[in-house]
Amino acid sequence: MRRRRKVFKSILPIHKMFPNVITLLSLFSGLAQIKFALAHKWEAVVACVLVSALLDASDGRLARLLNSCSRFGAELDSLVDFAAFGIAPAVSVYLFSLHEIGKIGWIVAVLFCVCMCLRLARFNTKDIEHIKTPLSGKFFTGVPAPAGAILAEFPMILFNAFENPIFLNPKIGVAVMLITGLLCVSTLPTPSIKKVHLKRGQFMPFLLAVSAITAIAFIYTWKVLSILVVIYLFSIIVCCRRAKQLLAEKINEDKI
Repeated sequence: MRRRRKVFKSILPIHKMFPNVITLLSLFSGLAQIKFALAHKWEAVVACVLVSALLDASDGRLARLLNSCSRFGAELDSLVDFAAFGIAPAVSVYLFSLHEIGKIGWIVAVLFCVCMCLRLARFNTKDIEHIKTPLSGKFFTGVPAPAGAILAEFPMILFNAFENPIFLNPKIGVAVMLITGLLCVSTLPTPSIKKVHLKRGQFMPFLLAVSAITAIAFIYTWKVLSILVVIYLFSIIVCCRRAKQLLAEKINEDKI
């Protein structure tokens, strides 16, 4: 009887596995980047990393909604993030432009992977040890993994948008990969959508703006995506200034 009870207690409802399934779908989409990069299908490469980013953003929320958060799910998510947003973009960008400079290009791709690995390890450490800073909960620390993967493929996005061979220049790829890697491991405050709030009067204009951007994106997909990446980079500067203001206010409060 005791054994039967233990067996029944170990049964897990199938719906609680959905978040892990979504995480694995993010992995499949992320690794598909390499397949399409080998075929020189650069539009499909960027599309795959965007799909992975969307799936990565949804699995955690679904887990909380279904009350199925677990240490296993968190570790699986971290491993998938490294593969989808670290290894796959590095290999894709190497095949896109970095291969033209041989060993140096490969070293840059490896350094990007190392930076992404360090970023995820730091994130996991903070999550386990509950490390808090004055800016915790207001901003991300450094560029998140999905955003880092998209930034690394920014020259590819620009190439899809304007079809200009200048974006195939490996020097541009090296600069973008190194800067993106440093942004990922940096302690710079970066925007968090979770902390963006709208007033009631801004709700309808926001929906109209999103609808307009979506409609334009169906026609000028890559140009719109390029603009959104530039806006994201500008938002990092805004977050840094806002963080300085908050820290200054915190120091003044402590003095009082």
